[in-house]
Amino acid sequence: MICSRLAVKLPQIICKLHPMISAMTLILGVALTMVVLHKTRAPLLLGLTALLLSLLGCTSTNYGDDQFQLRMATHGKDIMWMPTKVETTHEMLTLAGVRSTDILYDLGSGDGVIPIEAAKLYGVRAYGIEYNPNLVALSIRNAQRAKVHNLVNFKQGDIFVEDFSQATVLTLFLGESLNTRLMPTILKMKPGTRVVSNTFRMESWIADREIKTRPGETIYLWIVPANIDGLWVMSGLPKGDTANLVIRQKKQLFDGSIDTSMMSHARRTIYFEDGRITGQHIEFAFKDSQNSYIFKGQMSAGQLTGILNNDPKLPVIANRPRR
Repeated sequence: MICSRLAVKLPQIICKLHPMISAMTLILGVALTMVVLHKTRAPLLLGLTALLLSLLGCTSTNYGDDQFQLRMATHGKDIMWMPTKVETTHEMLTLAGVRSTDILYDLGSGDGVIPIEAAKLYGVRAYGIEYNPNLVALSIRNAQRAKVHNLVNFKQGDIFVEDFSQATVLTLFLGESLNTRLMPTILKMKPGTRVVSNTFRMESWIADREIKTRPGETIYLWIVPANIDGLWVMSGLPKGDTANLVIRQKKQLFDGSIDTSMMSHARRTIYFEDGRITGQHIEFAFKDSQNSYIFKGQMSAGQLTGILNNDPKLPVIANRPRR
């Protein structure tokens, strides 16, 4: 009975270490269970065990240097350290559309690979926040070896305390629970900030884009949306109508209503759905009794400005009501 319980629990325990080994540990768990129940032969188990141990052998690899021995699953404040592949780093930076004018922050920066690669590839200013002082020191040495120490900076600190509000690109490899804890802070960042996460989602915040880079690995991109929730007064609608625009925002998505006389001079409320915010850019569609319209515009200096149906002759402006 004890062996049976171990066979079931072992994959669960090991899988918590890292998603990359989930499939292999599952196979081992199934094989071990079958052996315990006398439904297969020991050679199968031995072969699978050898394969798994070969995979787990990477935990003995030194990812550090002669001054600090860094092992996979090294414990940190909230999570265990796992290496980020250089090719994955490049894919994250590509998805974020990094430019030389960006300011990149990597939260839980570990050995510093993401800031260092960003500096090497794009000449960008990059910062890493890492709780483990040994990893901070290792990152600094790695930056010196890569000859980008003039572009990168690593700081020992708590990602829930340190200020990273100046970032235009934010990179994460933390875990879904930590991503979700950071979400309220991230949503207060400057609209248009690009957030990229290796492997892990952010609970209720749907990614703007996601790319499966290889089996078992997905990269997620979010773009911090402007806050447009609430009441606006629109002007410039057909026939010079003015309307109350009510927006109900959920992250980068929104729906709402337009209260206006529109084309018919009889007040009515028009409801719309599937509005989208991409940074400061806003788009939504609505219909009156006669026509369909698409508003495309942006949020700037507390004002919504745009045009209807891609026609510069149909400009629309919306402001917050005066109190």
